[in-house]
Amino acid sequence: MENLGPALTNIAFAMLFIGLNIPLLMGKIKMNHFYGMRIGKSFYSDELWYKINKFGAKRFIIWSIPLLIVGVISIFLDPFSEPLSIFLTFMPCLIIIIPTIQVLLYSTKL
Repeated sequence: MENLGPALTNIAFAMLFIGLNIPLLMGKIKMNHFYGMRIGKSFYSDELWYKINKFGAKRFIIWSIPLLIVGVISIFLDPFSEPLSIFLTFMPCLIIIIPTIQVLLYSTKL
């Protein structure tokens, strides 16, 4: 049960990222300064807001799925070595950094 902490953390973060991004993917969130892909270019127009948020939401959901799977699988594995445990603890950071970079690169093409 030593894996339970990192496993539940990964599951919780994955579910949080998926839940927060579904409304963005569906285009339900109007331009605002609190919720969504809040980068400079997304505020140029409503069209860009929805394009960038839809793209970003897809990326965050896609990257959250492996996090969720790893979290569920790691519940049933033998106790991790310390390096693997540290990696799994910080895995949610990757799920923030990678799609954020993808969104920034996408916005430069618009």
